[in-house]
Amino acid sequence: MRARQILALALIALPLLAAPARALEWKTTEQTVTTQPFQATLDTVFAFTNNRDQPVTIREIETSCGCLEAVADAKVYAPGAAGLIKARFTVGDRVGHYARTITVLTDEAGDPVRLSLQVDVPVLAVLTPRSVSWLVGEAAAGKSVELVASPGLEIIFADAQSTDAAFTARLEILEAGRRYRLHLTPRNTTEPASAAIRIFGREKSGHEVIVSAYASVQQP
Repeated sequence: MRARQILALALIALPLLAAPARALEWKTTEQTVTTQPFQATLDTVFAFTNNRDQPVTIREIETSCGCLEAVADAKVYAPGAAGLIKARFTVGDRVGHYARTITVLTDEAGDPVRLSLQVDVPVLAVLTPRSVSWLVGEAAAGKSVELVASPGLEIIFADAQSTDAAFTARLEILEAGRRYRLHLTPRNTTEPASAAIRIFGREKSGHEVIVSAYASVQQP
């Protein structure tokens, strides 16, 4: 009985032991990168080497999002040749953490290689709280949002506009370039309403900055 168990385990392990190593040896398949303020795009590379004694062809490269482009620096890699997958992430107006995947399909057998790119995009200013709300029938008293520029930045915020006339917005300067207070008031609370409040500013570098707070009147 024991002999048969050992034989069964050996038969299971045999394909694993016989499985050939992948042709492309990657320097890393995972990267985590933090962008700089006002950075429009992020460029990075995934490096590899063909460790086989025969050429390897890149058949297809796919990304998990339209915000990420990826291309190989060649189509075919000779034995021993080094290569790169060049990736470009479009930051745009994104903030926060983004997990993206690059799938690389070659002419060798087996599953495609999946490369992981983690991108952290710091906020330019912190709003506390980011949203305020009232209940229908509640007193239409003003509420406020604190706005603080992120460390190292000096942002002159000069205007706040509500996307809905149901709310009024007034910006108070606490420390020019650093700290502000946004005062929000519903015109009434007789019915549900919601709005985004766009706060417009300019950083000392000349870059325009727009951040958003949110206000709503909700049913109890």
